[in-house]
Amino acid sequence: MRSKWDVEPHAIGEGGFGSVHLCRSKKDGKQRAIKAMKLNNSLDREDFQNEFAIMQKIKKHRNICHILDGGSDPRYGYLVMQSCTGGELFDRIASKDMTEKDAAIAVGDIIAALRFIHAKRVIHRDLKPENVLYKDKEPGSPLKLIDFGLAIYLPPKSKESEVCGTTSYMAPEVLKGSYATECDMWSLGVVVYFMLSGSLPFKGRNDMEKEDKILSGIVTFQGSAWDRISNEAKDFVSKLLISDPNTRMTGKKALAHPWIKNRKALAEAPLNEAVVKNLKQHAQQNRFQRAVRHKMAMHLTTDELHRLRNMFEGLDTDGTGTVSIDELSKVMNETATDDAAVTALASLDLNAFDLDGDGEIDWKEFVAGCLQDHDLYNEDNLDKVFQELDTDKSGTLSISEIGGMLGNDHELRREILAKLQEERKGQPIDSLEEMHMTLEEFKAVLLDKGPKKDATRSRTKGRRLHAADSHI
Repeated sequence: MRSKWDVEPHAIGEGGFGSVHLCRSKKDGKQRAIKAMKLNNSLDREDFQNEFAIMQKIKKHRNICHILDGGSDPRYGYLVMQSCTGGELFDRIASKDMTEKDAAIAVGDIIAALRFIHAKRVIHRDLKPENVLYKDKEPGSPLKLIDFGLAIYLPPKSKESEVCGTTSYMAPEVLKGSYATECDMWSLGVVVYFMLSGSLPFKGRNDMEKEDKILSGIVTFQGSAWDRISNEAKDFVSKLLISDPNTRMTGKKALAHPWIKNRKALAEAPLNEAVVKNLKQHAQQNRFQRAVRHKMAMHLTTDELHRLRNMFEGLDTDGTGTVSIDELSKVMNETATDDAAVTALASLDLNAFDLDGDGEIDWKEFVAGCLQDHDLYNEDNLDKVFQELDTDKSGTLSISEIGGMLGNDHELRREILAKLQEERKGQPIDSLEEMHMTLEEFKAVLLDKGPKKDATRSRTKGRRLHAADSHI
């Protein structure tokens, strides 16, 4: 590969799968991106060969980040692709006042990509906001569908059974283990719902609760965020989030739907301010800080925090353990009975408490959000959390120890690795397995409150789950 491409040494993305670097063609000087995938075992090699074959089958389309070259050596598999420098879909939306017209134009690009791959019997299986990028930063730049690592070719009249993807965006038939291309259209419906409302349609405190909601198939358009959304947009989402894949709207019908077909005539009025705020939260947040804040809420409570927790539990009238942001704000202000409570509530940004971005707050999230910066980021509290995470008492945190707090959130682990490299001024770290974070680095990462990309948790079952667990 190096005979044809000049590869920049510093990775622009890195994790358990390998790394992504910018590169330039030695023939014409054009900038591209090269994905180097580790081939530690036969399953890794099979995954690489599958992604390579899928990308070759798809070939070229305006709304797909297509492959230009590929190859492998004993250690790595390489995919050379277009370099998409325009950022994620939600980054651009959140940078200005989003309108229905903005959303519909963006969705039109995604539909075009899905129609193209579905015509080739390819299922993406992991459509979500993070996997849609703009080609560049120019006005009118097309959106590109990326990351075909879970994509498969499905022969005609056949069904796939492997359960994989990102839980919040999974179609009910995927969870049932029998699906085809229609599952991507459901995922699109979830993406559009989130774009227009700032919350996910199927909320839950964990994957099991989310799966139950998805399988129920109940979709509502409640809350102030939907007040200014057109009936055409709601109808569009409703026809995508139909549980029966045989009656779900197809890509062809989606492009012909009035909300998409007449998108250039849609109003330019900004959506609800809370929606844009939630989208910004999705695009810009340091999830490691929030995970540590959540842990502190569970273990480092004070008398005041106990009082606030009890207040929250009193508001949870149906006993579900969660309260919507709108409902919580209303009820809390109505039930505040003393000056201390009124003062405390006046300073709370309830949207910031929603640690998992599902539009609802459980009591742990609420207590975590009540931790003021001077309480959270003091030496004693940070030392206590570090010591608790350092299970082998080595004085440093390994990725497995951090994983004890984060679960199987591989994307978040990669985010931490990137941040640690930044703290070490670019000093390379060969792999996540070799990452060891000192107490001072732990504090430095937490004290840096700059915006960070959010990465939705991906959950896979079967072969790819075991392969991922062996990497990270």
